[in-house]
Amino acid sequence: MRCAGLIGLIGMCLLATGAMAEPPVLWDQVDPPVKAEADLRLGFVPPNFSTTHYAAAAARNLRGDKALPTRYDARTLGYVSPVKNQGACGACYAFGSAADIESRLLVDGAGLYDVSENAIKECHYLGSSCEGGNQFMTMSYLTRTGVTLEACDPYSATNTACAVCQRPFVVTDWCAVSGSSVPDPSVIKQYLMDYGPLHTSVFAGDTSNPAFSSQFNTYTGGTLYYTGTNTPNHSVFLVGWDDDIVHAGGTGAWIVKNSWGTNWGSTCDYGVSRGYFYIAYGSASIGMYTSFVKEYMVADDSFSTLSRDEAGYSGALGGGTTFWGLVSLDVPDDGYLHRVEFFTTDRTTDVDVFVYGAFNGTSLSNQLASDLDNSYDEPGYHYAQLAAPVALTAGQTLYLAVKFVNESYSYPLAVDGDGPVNTGKSYYSFTGSTWSSLASYDADVTIRARVGTGTALSVEDPADDPAAGAGLPRDLRLDTAWPNPFNPTTNISYSLPWPGQVRLTVHDLKGARVRTLVNEHRPAGNWTVLWDGTDDRGGRVPSGVYFCRVGAGDESRGLKLVLLK
Repeated sequence: MRCAGLIGLIGMCLLATGAMAEPPVLWDQVDPPVKAEADLRLGFVPPNFSTTHYAAAAARNLRGDKALPTRYDARTLGYVSPVKNQGACGACYAFGSAADIESRLLVDGAGLYDVSENAIKECHYLGSSCEGGNQFMTMSYLTRTGVTLEACDPYSATNTACAVCQRPFVVTDWCAVSGSSVPDPSVIKQYLMDYGPLHTSVFAGDTSNPAFSSQFNTYTGGTLYYTGTNTPNHSVFLVGWDDDIVHAGGTGAWIVKNSWGTNWGSTCDYGVSRGYFYIAYGSASIGMYTSFVKEYMVADDSFSTLSRDEAGYSGALGGGTTFWGLVSLDVPDDGYLHRVEFFTTDRTTDVDVFVYGAFNGTSLSNQLASDLDNSYDEPGYHYAQLAAPVALTAGQTLYLAVKFVNESYSYPLAVDGDGPVNTGKSYYSFTGSTWSSLASYDADVTIRARVGTGTALSVEDPADDPAAGAGLPRDLRLDTAWPNPFNPTTNISYSLPWPGQVRLTVHDLKGARVRTLVNEHRPAGNWTVLWDGTDDRGGRVPSGVYFCRVGAGDESRGLKLVLLK
């Protein structure tokens, strides 16, 4: 039985997590609307699945340990790339994603890159080009295939072909802060300070709101203020805020970068470049569908992504907050499996990854690896890095099973309902022991494998960059632990060649994570962390062999630890 649309664009069938008379049902999909002539400079089209819970999930990450200034402007820190012009083409969503990547590279000290918006609008699976889109479309492409530079594929404000270009970077971690509801300003501010500028959306007026449409189109300064709750229709880039800005509704406004060129807008009190605008907190749905690129890796021919989901996350399945997905992948060449990657639909409390070598259509066998007890603070695209790479042989079939436990949303399995169905390749389960095919629901799971030809994923050495700081380590290292063997504590030393998100974890011999020692953004340099032989709950772990792993960007290093009692 299929569920027809019960609420707006989507239909829901809620199933009990106990006895199953019928399997969960994929939400129905609809085609993006064709934009009217008057909207040619807009182009944001919301996804057609539920995202109302995103903002509440992000709000739980709000901390009280970092004071929020009254004014913050990422431009003053060098984190914002130049203003561009989308022209008469609804490609704002591509410009928002390109700006997001450019800022992530700037924040991480990689330098200023000009990312191709043309590649983003033309090369994602749905190829909506000037007809609009959103970050779910673009990030599916950018995580699978990678980032193209403007020099290879220059922007054209028309529907053009997808060019074949070298892709120097690929996105590996992307987080959604909000969906179809506006977060509290303090949440967005915290994310902006922690991770840099944010891709967001706004209602920029339409033919049914000509007054605000005219105000937005002819903006040259001041603060935009609009009290309506219209669905956003334009992607923009949030770079800062000013609590003291006075406007018709009170005080406080966002500083936002647009993609309508430097002959539009104002400087918003910094520099000489126009193209920016102030908009009051809460106005015109600003802050809906906010997201950011968290991590990327340098791309080359030594690795690739194996997957079945051509269009990425375009729907969700479930029947409770716990649900499993399974994908069957054919290995084309000898190499190594390094990461299992996937979309998540909510803040997760647990994600367990298992790699198997055999599957009879109902049950799995020949377990090759696992990575347990992962969790992710935001919905989006994430990965689990295996403690040790799994050797692969050309022609073998790989089976990736992932258990998703959501915080509240009862559809934990993100699926591709837009691409062609790969019959007999994607499965779901309520328990992880008995599996059912997704083929009859016209969907594939969004679980992918990051494979490479070597035992380590390739990375560009930042020390080769003349702009790199003198005296910094040349590569990621997990140098040593002393004492080792140890009792009761050991000091673990690692080196970080570039600023970025770092994970330092300890795993048992089965791959289960027993302790997270570091999971935060840290400057480049040499670091030492003490492990006292306890797990994340504070309990003492038994004596034996453990593996310590540090991961940053696309690289991971491991070290064996021995605890004696």
